Amino acid sequence: MAEKKKTRNIEIDTLRGLACILLVSYHVIGITPDSGLRLQGGILKEINEMLAYIRMPLFTFLSGIVYGWRPYTSDWTGFMKGKIRRLIIPMLFIGTIFAIFQTITPGTNHSVENWFTLHLKPVAHFWFLESLFLIFLMIIPLEHAGILQRKTGFGMVFLIASICYTANIGTPWLSIAGFFYLFPYFLAGLYAERFPLNKLSLQQISSIMLAVLLVLLFMYGHEYGGPRRSPNALTVGLLFCMLLYLNRMKSNILASIGFYSYSIYLFHVFFTAGARIVLSRFGVTELWALFTFALAAGLAGPVIVELVAARYNPARILMLGKRPIAAKQ
Repeated sequence: MAEKKKTRNIEIDTLRGLACILLVSYHVIGITPDSGLRLQGGILKEINEMLAYIRMPLFTFLSGIVYGWRPYTSDWTGFMKGKIRRLIIPMLFIGTIFAIFQTITPGTNHSVENWFTLHLKPVAHFWFLESLFLIFLMIIPLEHAGILQRKTGFGMVFLIASICYTANIGTPWLSIAGFFYLFPYFLAGLYAERFPLNKLSLQQISSIMLAVLLVLLFMYGHEYGGPRRSPNALTVGLLFCMLLYLNRMKSNILASIGFYSYSIYLFHVFFTAGARIVLSRFGVTELWALFTFALAAGLAGPVIVELVAARYNPARILMLGKRPIAAKQ
């Protein structure tokens, strides 16, 4: 979710694309029986619930990897200005538009309860951006002290982060709870980039372990998975992220989706909700038709938004968090 390198990494973009599909599917299906497709049961609902152990952990793990490409060095003001532009400005701008959209559009599942606490309590999925910003605030002193440059220091920070994770501390305000939820996965991604394993020798065994882990998750996840911030959930999330990373999966289709992962994260809810509402108005009730069309809209719509918005500096900054295009001399 951070700034992209000029040279694309197809393996990371492939995983970004996979994460996007998991996330968009999640919001299409719905978090609860009162949201999305409003499912009371069935295979889609079951899969959606089980993949909760993977979705945001994978997004955050990849954020840690991408941060490792361009880590903080010494210019903390420049570093934070970049993160404010990239994360906070789109969160405030797009998040507010989304809150208004939910309030005035007939057929949406939720609306704002208190406008005075907007963004102090995160809006919908935009909590992730607030939490990621807090992670970068924490990263500055850790990097400045060189703690994350050594495996021992890294291990101590990860242990503390894991204890806070499983202790379920935090508050929804300013997405502080989200910070504690995401931080171990971000650290794991940074560790994988900073202290790389021999991925080639582990590629084949990681495929087998992924398949086994998926089977175990869907067979026993309800019984043993535990709450989202339980030790079991942390273990499952970390295993999936690391195994997917070691698998070195490459897919041009997924990578082309992953290239636009940030825009898809920001804007997909507008298109998934819109597609569902439009199809319902036309009397479409077939479950898989609703799911497929809304998923496609949630992936394609944000790409169009980025292609258009990236051409104009105000939109680049407010909607995408990108640097402005320099004026031609």
